[in-house]
This record gives sequence, structure tokens and C-alpha cells, in this order.
Amino acid sequence: MQHTRHLGPIMILVMTTALWSIPSAAGEEHSEHSEDHGENGHQFKNGIALFLGATNEQGHGTEPTWGLEYGYRFSPRWGVGGLIDYAGGGQRNLVIAPLVYWKPFGGGFTLLAAAGVEYHNGRGEVEHHLKADHEAANRDETYFLLRLGVTYWFHVGSRYGIGPTVDLDLVNGHEVWVYGVNFEVMF
Repeated sequence: MQHTRHLGPIMILVMTTALWSIPSAAGEEHSEHSEDHGENGHQFKNGIALFLGATNEQGHGTEPTWGLEYGYRFSPRWGVGGLIDYAGGGQRNLVIAPLVYWKPFGGGFTLLAAAGVEYHNGRGEVEHHLKADHEAANRDETYFLLRLGVTYWFHVGSRYGIGPTVDLDLVNGHEVWVYGVNFEVMF
């Protein structure tokens, strides 16, 4: 439980922001914001992004991470999609999750929530309390994962976006930080 003590303030922030914006979400117009328009006013509802960054899990250090994220916007502020990312090095973790994202203020500020699985392909490192059991420390494991994230999108031209991202993964009683940059193409 020690690793989840920070979850309370995070959930309070997310819930407060959600409740604060319900009136604006209920009254939002059906037109897209200007940054979501391409040439001739075309509205882009799909986006695919390449993620390049790092994963930091206490006890395992920081490792390079890369992935893909797909999103479908069904309103100016709400969308759904999926993500897959891989942390290399000693982490050797693969994350696969459906996601929902929300733009509470419009513009580029985006909140993300995803619930999925994290596959551990062994660990490559023996944890201090498992040194005597090297085989158990390196076996494959699968865990439920909850990801909460924030991205700020900067649009480049009519079809492209760059989004610095910070995510918190809650997995198997641990807090794992994932941060980096998404490079998006909208279509």
C-alpha cells in the first residue's frame, strides 16, 4: 500500500477537473476547434502517434521506451483509442491498453486514462530479496495496469502534432513514470 499513497491526490485532481468541466462539455458545440482542421476545413478524427521516451520504475532505473498510440475523436473534447509501448533494457515491459482521452479546456491540453496489461519479459535484474532465486526473478509475468497521463499538443501545419507526455502507471502495487514525446499524424 505504500506505493499507492500518492494515488489519492492524483484522483482528487482528476475528479475535480472532470466535475469542473462537465458544464462546458455538456454545452460544447459540434464543430471542431481550429487546430483540428486541415486544408479546406477538413476535420481530422483519427490520429496515430509514435512515442519516444523513457520509463522509470523504482529499483529498476530508467530505460528507453518507444511505442504507438492511436486515437479516434468522437467529439471536440473526447476520444478513444489504444496504445502499445515497450520499455527496453532491464525493464523489458510491454504495455497494451485501450484508452480514453479528454481535452477539458479545448486546445492542446489532454488528459488520458487507460486500463490494460503489462507483460514482463523477465526482469534481467535480480531484486535484492530474490537473489537466491534467480529463476523466479527472471520469469515472465502479466499484471493489470492503470495509466493516467497528461499531454500538451503543439500542432505543426494542418496534419501533424508534437506532444510532450508524462504518464503514471499503477501496476502491481508500484508507481512507474513514463515520459517522452509523441509525434502525431492526423487523418
